[in-house]
Amino acid sequence: MEKNSEHRKILDELFDAFTILGRGNYVLMRDVKCNMVRFSPDAVELFGLPGEYVPDDQIDWGNFIHPEDRFRYTRFHKKLTDGTSKSYDATYRTRLKDGSYATLRYIGTSIFDENNNLELVGGIMINEGLTESTDPVTILRNQYGFFQDISAVVELKKNCVVILCGISRMDKINEEHGYTFGNAVLQQAAWLLQEAVGQDGTVYRMDGAKFAFITESLSPEEVAVKYEKFRRAAQTGLPVKNIRQVLAIAGGMFAFEGGQVNEYTIYSCLLFAFRDSKFYHNGKLVNYNGANDLQTNESLELLDEVRNCILLDCKGFSLRYQPIFDAQTEKLTSIEALLCWHSERFGEVPPSAYVPVLESDFLFEELGYWILRRAMEDARKLPEKNPALILSVNISPAQIVDDLLLEEIDKISAATGFPLQNLCFELTKSCRKIEPYILRRIVRALKRKGILCLIDDFGSGVASIDFLRDLAPDFIKLEKTYITNIQDENSGNLQIVSHLSQLASELGTKVCLKGIQDAEIREVIKKFPVTNVQGNFWSTALSLEEIAEKFFAK
Repeated sequence: MEKNSEHRKILDELFDAFTILGRGNYVLMRDVKCNMVRFSPDAVELFGLPGEYVPDDQIDWGNFIHPEDRFRYTRFHKKLTDGTSKSYDATYRTRLKDGSYATLRYIGTSIFDENNNLELVGGIMINEGLTESTDPVTILRNQYGFFQDISAVVELKKNCVVILCGISRMDKINEEHGYTFGNAVLQQAAWLLQEAVGQDGTVYRMDGAKFAFITESLSPEEVAVKYEKFRRAAQTGLPVKNIRQVLAIAGGMFAFEGGQVNEYTIYSCLLFAFRDSKFYHNGKLVNYNGANDLQTNESLELLDEVRNCILLDCKGFSLRYQPIFDAQTEKLTSIEALLCWHSERFGEVPPSAYVPVLESDFLFEELGYWILRRAMEDARKLPEKNPALILSVNISPAQIVDDLLLEEIDKISAATGFPLQNLCFELTKSCRKIEPYILRRIVRALKRKGILCLIDDFGSGVASIDFLRDLAPDFIKLEKTYITNIQDENSGNLQIVSHLSQLASELGTKVCLKGIQDAEIREVIKKFPVTNVQGNFWSTALSLEEIAEKFFAK
């Protein structure tokens, strides 16, 4: 009893220390050995807790975290409790007593005993929703204010036009002139945008070098005129500390016409249009107007449903597998996991209708790991029947840059028993937007684990030859349109396929040709140095059961 009393005294002293450091913010402390969590009195009131001391087994803090943030919370909490990480600084939307959510920043540390067993987790919670919603650099409303205002527009069923725009290569400006100069650039850009918008809307400073504005009074055409005025003025150069700094601006626009959708769905559409402007349209304004032959509002509702399904443990999603064959023997060598989604409202929806937009959404990371886990679970017994069989899985840009990618791969491999040397990651066209030095580092780390890497849609997009040289992938797949139109004598595709496949082979990279539909194309490609082939000429996408029955049944 005396020992427990002394332990509690030490803990109370630590709690008091966190309270002083917290400077009026909410404090929590989890005592693992005593199975108790202590909260500051104001936290008890904010979250509607039963008291300052709550038994650890009677409170699951994950249930307080917004469903969209729970995936990240669970992963980081696991790192904290297993000793992988000794401190934390993360932001999650957290449910309050009245059922609403506030954005809270969690900062703290873990304490372990001499046997490296977790003893204590302590920290403070900063309610960002109660802090000033003004960006200190530009004095604009910040990103929290933006989401509050968009949420209000949706709830009140108003129409509005929203733009997300930003300065390209801001990192280079900071590297060359320093962050003080960079902040001055942001200030000048903010004032220029405010001048262009005038009294017709609200301007916001978003993350990094991005801005947004919302207007309920202007038409999309009028907004486009104001954006172009802002972009051209930035191109002529802004006066910053006796330097005329030329800025490249990119922008995406979305016209919201009512509907009950999540504000983050709207932001995903904006981010998609913004990146389309930045990478493919030289900064000209891109208007998001739907996908897959749907009207804009229908497309928005579809994306909203996709996001909700991801939150419901990827409800409605499934995988099929496209067989890949040896180009010479035509025996099965690989299977590629393909994503399928069935919607009660929209029916079978192809990935092209939602993947390009959601790749910019933080939820897509969760879907990406679901795909990887499901594919490795499905295929875990196939290497027993064919030890050389490769499982190919598309990997998204969000996963590539995820700090926990390698750890997640190890966990999934351990849980499923699928050997990593039989796994191949296909880097989609979107991955080429990642900074090359980051991509090189991650590909090398994957290769050290024995994972194969493939560049998909090779020959299209940006700097394919550079990626072939710098990444040294195990495989490339040529852009499908080169193959489907290879018999068109005026297209030049025959020569392109010949030269690209020869170049890759000389650099030690194997070539896969996809989209082969008939025997005539099959005969044409026999003359190329190709390792693998795939297409409906051999097989359409199949379930794992069909794969096993068709290729492994004795």
